[in-house]
Amino acid sequence: MRVKTLLCVFSMCIFLSCGTVTQESLLRQSELYASRIAFGWERLGSFQLRGSARLQGSNLVARGPFVLWGHAEEGLLRGDFFGPDGRPVISIKGDSTGILIYMPGDEYASFTPGGLHAGAGTIPVIDLVHLLRTGYPLLMEAWEITGSASVSGEMIQWVFCVSDTVDRMVLSMEDGAMFPSECEWKNGEFKIRASSPHDEYNSWPWSWSTRINDSVVELELTDINTSAVPWTGIWEMTVPIPIDTLDFAPYWQPEFQSDRR
Repeated sequence: MRVKTLLCVFSMCIFLSCGTVTQESLLRQSELYASRIAFGWERLGSFQLRGSARLQGSNLVARGPFVLWGHAEEGLLRGDFFGPDGRPVISIKGDSTGILIYMPGDEYASFTPGGLHAGAGTIPVIDLVHLLRTGYPLLMEAWEITGSASVSGEMIQWVFCVSDTVDRMVLSMEDGAMFPSECEWKNGEFKIRASSPHDEYNSWPWSWSTRINDSVVELELTDINTSAVPWTGIWEMTVPIPIDTLDFAPYWQPEFQSDRR
């Protein structure tokens, strides 16, 4: 009887431990995540994303389809977001120099040097392409992603900083999740609400919500095409009006990194 009782207690302990979230289990998850996204990134060339978008700003509310092209090796982005009438509401072009945004209806265009402004820092275009594929906002080696991961409660977190500021960008990933769930910075955030219906090595972030200052963009993918061949001139964009060039902001960098290889 005593032996049976001890076996029952031992079995219960094993059962409970299997469902317990620990620092070690979360760090192992970060290692698996880093290896998965490295596999997906290394196989990526040019791609085309299609879906529906909702855009909301201080003087803009629009809903309609979008087409977004990207190129991993070259670090290129080119996209058009359309209104209900089928006309472009916002067109974007990104490369190593920065991001050009054109809103034909407002007759306004802006160029952001370096990439996308997010809080006090900038995310380069090559890193934005990496973010679209992996959910991680900086292009880094797998061991660097694992080494800069930390645990906060039952979440995996990565913290990024920019020089000479106290601002931080924090990326969080839930236990058992395919991709990080959210990334927050001062006056902005993005959230990944769903992943595409593929196996874990071929899955993409599928549903996004992004807020930067007063602008909100919600994206829901309907098609991912990694075999689409960009036609000549796809990465170019003609803007027939003067372009407002914004100030440069420093790049986000990992705040902490350990040599946990």
